[in-house]
Parts: sequence; structure tokens; C-alpha cells
Amino acid sequence: MGHPLVVSTETNEVAIGDVDFPQVTVSLPGGFNYSAMVNAERNFLLAKIGNDVAEDEFSWSRNDAGGLLQIIDQTCSLDTTYAGLNEVNNQDNNNFIKSVNIDGYHLYDDPTTKTIKERIIPFLKKATYNCGDVITGCFLNRKSINCGLLFKKRFSEWGGTCMFNGIPGPVTRKIQTMQSVLSLGEYTAEEIEKWSVANLDKDIQQKDERVTNKGVDNSRTPWRQTSPGRTSGLSFIIKDESGEKGSVHGEGTGFILTVAHPSDEPKIKRFGKSLPFGHEVFISITPILLLADDDIKKMEPDERGYYFGDDKGNAELKYYHKYTKRNCFEECISDAVFNQCNCTAFVAPEEMYDLGILSACQACLPNCRQTKYTISVTSSPLTQKHMTEYRGRYKEQLENDDTFSIVYVYFDMDSYQASRRSARYSTFEEVGLVGGTISMITGLTLLDLIEAIVVIAALIAAQHKIRTIVSSMEFNWGRFIPRLTWFVPPLQEMIELPVINVDPLDAQEIVDGFTIDVEPLEPQETVEHPIVISGQAGNPSPPLHPLEDLPGFIV
Repeated sequence: MGHPLVVSTETNEVAIGDVDFPQVTVSLPGGFNYSAMVNAERNFLLAKIGNDVAEDEFSWSRNDAGGLLQIIDQTCSLDTTYAGLNEVNNQDNNNFIKSVNIDGYHLYDDPTTKTIKERIIPFLKKATYNCGDVITGCFLNRKSINCGLLFKKRFSEWGGTCMFNGIPGPVTRKIQTMQSVLSLGEYTAEEIEKWSVANLDKDIQQKDERVTNKGVDNSRTPWRQTSPGRTSGLSFIIKDESGEKGSVHGEGTGFILTVAHPSDEPKIKRFGKSLPFGHEVFISITPILLLADDDIKKMEPDERGYYFGDDKGNAELKYYHKYTKRNCFEECISDAVFNQCNCTAFVAPEEMYDLGILSACQACLPNCRQTKYTISVTSSPLTQKHMTEYRGRYKEQLENDDTFSIVYVYFDMDSYQASRRSARYSTFEEVGLVGGTISMITGLTLLDLIEAIVVIAALIAAQHKIRTIVSSMEFNWGRFIPRLTWFVPPLQEMIELPVINVDPLDAQEIVDGFTIDVEPLEPQETVEHPIVISGQAGNPSPPLHPLEDLPGFIV
């Protein structure tokens, strides 16, 4: 009968107000400040020769300093770049090069330990730039908003990044890590609460939380664009920090941008797009919508081959609260790394991608409901006059010689076509299919079954009635004696009638009283009519009617 699910095109298009705006993550060319990378290597060298290193009132041990260099090496090693594949060392990129041996040093990714809490996390916060320092002039649906409130610092495999409209690490992860704790201070308690209760796996036919008694609430989580066009989406200015760039992952000089669903963690190193500075950049978003009926939740997940975000059983993840395919991949990679080296990694081993991530993580099934995004990028250079005007407008963030780009991220249409997963056969169709098959094989029809049910019900009712009557009867000396209740009318008062004396009558007197004298009739001549019966003449026939000889009889 084929797969139990089918995919069909929705009749009505989906308005952009019902589509989650994508998570937007941007980063400068480098993931770390160059000065921080130099300090980390210096601390390790001093600790290795036994000298105490005091920084921020804490001293670094040899293992702590070596463990920090392991983190930097994973995020910005030359081996992770195209230049590293070609053994080309561009000194301007300031990549981390293993000039010292850091093998054997390790850190446990436990943010509750003193080393992580008091040394590693404070250092990484200073080693990465603040989003409000490099991003300015933010507008959301034509409203000016502080960029530090829109973009949150997110430590990733790239290093420092800035994320808009993405789920916080402390909300999506069950187990707190350095990455989730690094971003914890970026969110207010109200923002954490909104993301915790946000339904990121909802069908568009369900009730929209944006609709309130006061109208439409545009501050919902995650954010949604309500009207098409570049000024109705997200727009901002991002400036270049070329003087402090370190751990550069590409050969270009532009910034990196990627989009993803708000429920996923960003993967900017693998999927980011390089965009130029000094330009006006237009990023048009086109969502690919795949919806799903709630009815298919009744199927077993292994039968349907897809997972909802709140499915149990095999869909439950150890490290994440909600299931997504990308979260499942991250967990699969983490388990593989832990089994290999009893450690964790910020960057997934390339060997797993080389073998095919789907082959390596076959238990990671797609989501029943999915929203993917494709982007179209165009740009044009900014004139020096324009750049001068904006430097004057944002003096606190832009200096006289700063290079920057103006970026627009938006939906360019007011609605989009969607597809929907649904059951191949509804319950009614399944019953009809089974009934038709039974009728074809046995000759039985639905009416036959109904008649059988009615007969059985009647027999059951009759049996119940008999049992009820029997239970109301009494048994005396082993003999079955029915006890019947008769209706007896109430006693009436006897009335005595008066007696009247009447003389008795003689029977003869009664007869004489009713005797009437009748005189006899005069004799008349009788005319004989000969009647022949059965061919015999002379034999008179009996009268046809008993009264025909009486006077006045009419034939």
C-alpha cells in the first residue's frame, strides 16, 4: 500500500505572518581578537616553565592554559581552512599555528568547575567581540531597536558570532556547557521565559499567539515579519574590525552570514555566506514550508519515518529538550567523539561528514514539520559620501575610517506555497477498505453485520428481562410459586335498599292480560297452478320463500 504518509500541495498559500522569520547569524572574518590569542599562548608558555601567570586575579596552571589553547585550536586552527588544505599560511589571517605542543592537555566541559567558571569563560568573553560594538543602526519592521538587544553573542565552532531570532543555548540544551553558559548573560529573564514556552513545531492551522484582545502582537517569539519588503524586515549596519581580526576562516575580507530555523543552533562555519564590506547588501528570504496534520501523531514514529519535536521514545535526545534533525546530528557527533577520545569538541570531525552524516547518524529522522530557507543575495557598493553620512549619524560606533556594510534581510512576498504531510488513508477510508475486502471474500455486507448485532442485542435484552422477572419471584419449599400482585379496589360502604311489599301475580292472569281476539278470514277461491319439476308434471313445487303465500308478498 506504499508509505503511510503522502505529501500534497496546500490549496491556500501561507501568509508571511504565519511563517517564522529565520534565525540570522553574522560574524566578522575572525572568530577571536588577535590580542587575546597572543595572550593565551603567552600564558601557556609561562605556565609551562613554572612561572605564575596572574590575569584577572586568577593564576593559570599549565593544564588550564593548555586546555584553553585546545579550545582555540579547534575553532581557528589553520587546518580547518582552505588555506590549510593547500598549506598556504597567510600571516594577515592570524590563524592559530601549533608552535607549541599542546597534546595531553584537556578540560572537562563542566561550567560548574572552578577552572571553567573562573578562568575559561571570562577569558572567552573578552576574546570575542560584543555584538553592540560591531553592529549598529538596527531596524525591525521600520522601528529602531538597540542592536545589543536584537543580536546575542553566541560562541560557536567559528568563535564569536552574533545571532538574531535564535533559541538561546540554555533553553535548548538539557546539559549546560561552556557554549550555553557563555550566552546566558546575553538574555533577560523575560526573554528566556518567552523562548522556553515558544512552540517552534506548530502547524499554521493552530491558534496564533500573536492575536490578542488588543490586536496583533508583533513582539512574539520567535519574531515574524508581517508585511513584505526590505524595510519591513531586519536591517542593520555591520563594521569591519580588521585591526583586531584573528582566527580568520576564509581568504576573503568580508563578513559571514547564515540563516537557519529559530529552533536550530547556527552552523556558520559550514553554511555561512561571505558578503563584502563597503556595500549595500540585500538578502531576500524564500521559505520552503512543509506542514503536517496532527492526526499522524497517532502513528508510531518508526512507521511514519518522521519525528515531531515532542515525540518520545527514540526521538528523545539526551542533550536537547526538543527534537530537530540538526540537534540529532549534533548529539550523534558528540557521542562519536566521546566514544573515540572520552572528550567533547566544538567542531565536528570532518571524517563523519566525509563518510556521509546521514550514513553515520541513521537514527536521525527528518522532522514532520519543516521550514527551510533559501536566500538570494545582491549588493552594490556604497559611495564615500554615503559612508561619511552614516559615520556622522552613528558616531559612537563608527569612526572616521571605519568600513561597513548596510544589510537588509527580508521576505519579498506576502505569501508562499506550502506542502502538507497527511495520512494516506483516513480512518473512514480504512474502515471502508476493510469492509469492502471482507464483503468481497465472505459475501457479508454491512447490513448483515447490523442485523446480527440487532439480533444479539435483542437476545441479550430478552435474557436480561427474564432474569429480572425470575429475580422478582419467591421460592417456597423448593417449588416455583410465582407471586402475583392483584389490584384490589378499596372497600365501599354497603347501602341498604328499602323493601316494598308487592302482591304476587298469577301466571294465568298475565297471559290473559295479553290475549287478543282475532276473527278468521273469509275463504277465497284457490287457483291451482300446475308446476313441473324435473320434467314431472302435476307435482306441485314447494314455495321458493317461506312467506310467499302470505298476502302482500312481492316477488
